[in-house]
Amino acid sequence: MMKMRLFVTAALMLLTAGCEGLLGGEEAVRVPLQPVADGGYAPVRILLKPEMNTVAFNLHADFVWGKRDEAGLWNSYRATLKSGGKVIHEQEFQVNSPESSNATQSSPPPASLLQPMMRIDLSKEDEYEFTIASLKPAAVKLNAPHLVVRVNTRRL
Repeated sequence: MMKMRLFVTAALMLLTAGCEGLLGGEEAVRVPLQPVADGGYAPVRILLKPEMNTVAFNLHADFVWGKRDEAGLWNSYRATLKSGGKVIHEQEFQVNSPESSNATQSSPPPASLLQPMMRIDLSKEDEYEFTIASLKPAAVKLNAPHLVVRVNTRRL
């Protein structure tokens, strides 16, 4: 019994640590994203400073409910942070459909997405450009996508 409690406590600590990029620090910016023809989103410009480190960039959106035809599908993206036209950091990520092909699933799929895209320490104050480009045609529909920038997050 004691080992089970220790295991559960350790699992909760790991889960909490994994959420730090999403929940740690403070929300500095929440910007609605404007879709572009290729399935990505228009660039967003944000003033950031080194005293805001570590900066986390997250994608928040709503899934379309009941899209069983999206089960097993995903979108592939590349997030790019630029300063003065030069790439500072790039990170690829995927958004998987929450739908299950199992029609007898007992609980509904998640209604929203909280997707970490990038965490970075910045070396200078600047107006940075953040872009999310689609690497393939989008297969999963996202509603109300937002870029959420959190500052003063802990480094994992």
